[in-house]
Amino acid sequence: MKKYLSLIRYELKTIVKDAFNVFILLYPVMMLFICGYLIPQILKITSSPDSNAQAITLLISFLLLIAVGGYMMGIMLGFMLLDNRDENTLVNIAVSPITISGYATFKIIYTYVLAVASNILMVGGVKLVASDAYAITYMGMSISLFESISYGEIIWFSGVSGLIVPFIALIFAAFAKNKIEGFAFAKMGGFIVMIPLLVLLNSFQDYKQYILGLFPSFWPMKALLNEAIGVVGDWDLSFTLYLLIGSVYPLILGFFALKLFIKKLK
Repeated sequence: MKKYLSLIRYELKTIVKDAFNVFILLYPVMMLFICGYLIPQILKITSSPDSNAQAITLLISFLLLIAVGGYMMGIMLGFMLLDNRDENTLVNIAVSPITISGYATFKIIYTYVLAVASNILMVGGVKLVASDAYAITYMGMSISLFESISYGEIIWFSGVSGLIVPFIALIFAAFAKNKIEGFAFAKMGGFIVMIPLLVLLNSFQDYKQYILGLFPSFWPMKALLNEAIGVVGDWDLSFTLYLLIGSVYPLILGFFALKLFIKKLK
């Protein structure tokens, strides 16, 4: 236990030394400001409350808010693992009482906790400060996106959404040779993580939505979206089932990503 307490102290000291890590840590606060204040204020002065443009903008903002938390923390962890690899930290760990696998698991756990906290801050924060602003007309119905979502569901969603962290970080660290490649992968991954937003299109309302399920962020996103709009299609699953699949699937991907990461190191 003492060795892990020492690691925690070390990580807390080093995580804020990198400007990129500081940006990631502040990212939830920036998203809370943008989605909770800036976007509603812009829409308030540029469009009428019942316009299609406003509804689409608010829906996309809502999905972006619930899509990026786990990905951003996974990228931060990936960069930290790259730093550890470049500084030969992992080589030194390999001959210490803490194995590479144990060290990677330790970093994954505390980054996962940060991912959960950031999602709660972003989604729960917007519900707290700007719930009324996210009232739209959808399929002829007046809907308040945050009114149908409880804080308990937000916490559950956040816990599941954060499970993408190990997969993102370990794949990132396994394939990126250096930080320059890492930034390229981060940009490419940012586009990929947005693909599940296609679930808003009519063509993905039936069984074709599960094509998007290849991307692990789809499952928690779809769960919370259905709760928000209160519309369940013939091919939709329950909130619980979406989250159960969203829990198991990224853990399986993360397990194989960990194996691949350790293999690359050797």
